[in-house]
Amino acid sequence: MSATATTFLVSFSPILIGVFLGAMVSIIPIVIDTAKSNWKKRFRQQLRSAIHKEILTFEDMEHIAERWNQDRKAVLLSLRVLHSEALSGEDPELTKHCDAIRILLSRHQAREPYAELPENISLQLSRLSEISGTTDTIAQLASSLSELYSSNQREIVEQKKYSFWGFVIGIVGVLLSVPGLYISLRA
Repeated sequence: MSATATTFLVSFSPILIGVFLGAMVSIIPIVIDTAKSNWKKRFRQQLRSAIHKEILTFEDMEHIAERWNQDRKAVLLSLRVLHSEALSGEDPELTKHCDAIRILLSRHQAREPYAELPENISLQLSRLSEISGTTDTIAQLASSLSELYSSNQREIVEQKKYSFWGFVIGIVGVLLSVPGLYISLRA
């Protein structure tokens, strides 16, 4: 190896290490997100299978949700997806069990009335409805908060995507500039 190449590697090794570490750190959220979505799919598949066999109870669903590490919001979403598939006829076998899905949905909503909201807000709204007895006003407030919360969550996801792709473009820019620096130092 020539002296110029050695000098180049010594002077740019921190940059290369930084690029490598940055790439590794940026991959971690992708792997976590992929694992979470895979677990949601597996949870939904097990619910679908148990519904088809007509053996699923609400308590069984809670145990399956714990096994797949699904929170109350993910359980509600999965039940709503299964319900929409049953109503639309996407899964003809599931359509036969639409009433069972409705029962699971109503039991989940009775136990977790504001599951689409963060848990601390859900608890406060439940207490307010118990104290005041005006469930219509609380339901309207919950609906407004739910819309606000879901729009904020969409914005956060969008910002994460922008940050990730900006980081990737930055890494590509650094990687493309390194050969140019090598060539200019060599000349």
